[in-house]
Amino acid sequence: MTMQTTDPTELRLPLWAELPQFSLHLDQLLDITNMVLTPITDDQVTKTMMHNYFKAEIIMAPVKKRYTQGHLAGAIVVGLLKNVFALTELKQAMGWLLADAPAQEAYDNFVKLFNEQAAQQGQLATQEPVSVDLTTASPATVMQYEAVQAVLHWLAAKRVLKAYEK
Repeated sequence: MTMQTTDPTELRLPLWAELPQFSLHLDQLLDITNMVLTPITDDQVTKTMMHNYFKAEIIMAPVKKRYTQGHLAGAIVVGLLKNVFALTELKQAMGWLLADAPAQEAYDNFVKLFNEQAAQQGQLATQEPVSVDLTTASPATVMQYEAVQAVLHWLAAKRVLKAYEK
């Protein structure tokens, strides 16, 4: 397996409006999810994983095997966070976030924080976000920021390990 996360400034997640606005089959959802995540995590989300996320109610189950932007957004976020959080923690966090804001708003907020922090990763890993004032942000937004930091630190550690292997 090749590590593709060499330049942290190239890490970028798509906003909700950039996700397909039509129903998807599971294979299509997985293809898009993995197209987004594999360059970042060097990992893939599988059908079995998705079925486990539905069964554990981390991501809502599809209606008539048709998947929406919400399912795709959930797959991207969970696929990224599964590397640093337990599934029970993901379920709790997703429930809390979706109780605090609509899915589109919660997803876009996470993506904006991730993209902004990933772009700054080479400058200063603990730099405060520009788009959000953490002193006045909701607890859900602070949790998203901390989750983004956890993922970015995990990715940085993977880069160091990969460099050490050479």
